[in-house]
Amino acid sequence: DTYAECFRLILERADANLRGREQDRGAFGLTLLHSVAGSREHVTAGERTAFATLLLDRGARLDLRDNLLRSTPLGWACRWNRPELARLFLERGADAVEADAEPWAAPRAWAEKSGAREIVAMLAAAGG
Repeated sequence: DTYAECFRLILERADANLRGREQDRGAFGLTLLHSVAGSREHVTAGERTAFATLLLDRGARLDLRDNLLRSTPLGWACRWNRPELARLFLERGADAVEADAEPWAAPRAWAEKSGAREIVAMLAAAGG
């Protein structure tokens, strides 16, 4: 797909863990993976998965928390009910439990709050 190819070309010269600057209004320390997980409906599930896969292949970290929801990319996938991303992140080594997270910001808490039953089951199967 053209968007994924353009994104791949950009990532050849960009840091996959780039965060929004704190002084920029609305940046909240989000990584690109957070932004992919929180993307709206104009981005399809397939495009989100392709973008996230490209980022992970370029070394994007799954353990970085943002300053807004205090969550990892897995937490964002749970919050926005993105089962395709939750599955990908878990397959790539995301921590299903995140014992060091604020209780309200743990992946399972977000999945339960958003009614994401499929993700709750995935997390449970992964020990979360």
